[in-house]
Amino acid sequence: MADGWLSNVIVVVENPSDSHNLDRLRRVCRAFGVRELRLIQEAKEEDPRCRKALRLDPSVGRVVLNTAQCMQDLAREGITSFATSLGSSVNLYDLRFDRRKMAFWFGQEKYGLTEEATQGANERIFIPMSGMVQSLNVAVSAAVILAEVARQVAFGLAPCPFASPIDPVESSSRAERFLAIARRRQRGLVVVLEDPDRLDAAAILRSCDAFGVAEVHFIFETSKAFDPLANRQVTKSEGSNLWVCSRVFGSVAECRRCLDGFVHRRLAQGPSVLGSRLGEEPKLALWLTRRRDFEPLGLGPGADADADADAADAAASDAGLAASGLAAATLAELVRQRRSSASPESWCFGPEEQDAYVRWCEAVHAKRHTSLPQASLGEAEMSPEYERLGRLRAELARQGW
Repeated sequence: MADGWLSNVIVVVENPSDSHNLDRLRRVCRAFGVRELRLIQEAKEEDPRCRKALRLDPSVGRVVLNTAQCMQDLAREGITSFATSLGSSVNLYDLRFDRRKMAFWFGQEKYGLTEEATQGANERIFIPMSGMVQSLNVAVSAAVILAEVARQVAFGLAPCPFASPIDPVESSSRAERFLAIARRRQRGLVVVLEDPDRLDAAAILRSCDAFGVAEVHFIFETSKAFDPLANRQVTKSEGSNLWVCSRVFGSVAECRRCLDGFVHRRLAQGPSVLGSRLGEEPKLALWLTRRRDFEPLGLGPGADADADADAADAAASDAGLAASGLAAATLAELVRQRRSSASPESWCFGPEEQDAYVRWCEAVHAKRHTSLPQASLGEAEMSPEYERLGRLRAELARQGW
């Protein structure tokens, strides 16, 4: 990423509790050229969590003891504060960002921002999501928001409001909720994870659901397979990737045959998706792989060969965005392009696809809740999707899972 992309931006984190998230957030800041991270932490500055979070640069990190002090400091410096919040907020893609000084506030992983921070901000914004998932990891949220700010500030592009709003799913009926989510899925947008790490898979699949990916394809060729529907890192929270249709393959060749006719791109640190029109492709497969067969796609400033680092390599090192953040920001931008420039009919699931998706969700629900009375399962266990889940697990068992 280019130095100084967002040198006018400050990131503020309020009372974080996870040092791993802080480390990933630090990498997000560095990747986008953010030169200051302010940490509101009641713990003492010598707390290991603070030290690790502030390893951006000796002159960059700053610990602030309370929210009120941080708000006062920012106001005195003439900095506009944006708080991430779902209630009474503005869609991220409706706002215009420029070179004025801005501070983006992110909250504690479990509870979010405090009322004091939310009410004290100049603007409250939210990331539009179209899946069961309505919240993201703090570092992933920062990557998505800073990518949109960079698109406007570094690339000089205008805001692009969605052609149609994303209304909240209010129905309490499980079937109606599944159908509402099905209507938001992105036809022809597939993510492929080749020999994925369990933790990365859990985070990436959460973003896949949040941004409406049609399917996720797993390839277990050299690594030990795991069941994406039983992975503890995935299933420990309701509303995760369980609601994204999944397929499992034993080889890359087998997966590529299934994706015949798709445009293939490899998730990498560059060149950038921000100035592209790839979101308009009707069939696009985004690969997380170390292979060099496909053109790279990511959030870099341009097609600089030196910037073309695999997401998997970056995740294992301290360079660039972690794979989960890179995947989320790239998916968010692709979906923004689709929703901003094309009619819903061009990317929405058709009636048959919606019906198949609802049956998939019902089948997953039946698999998860085996104690349900047989009569309450309805037609789920008779559906092709239910059988597909059985075949998926049988294949994983053969691979040694």
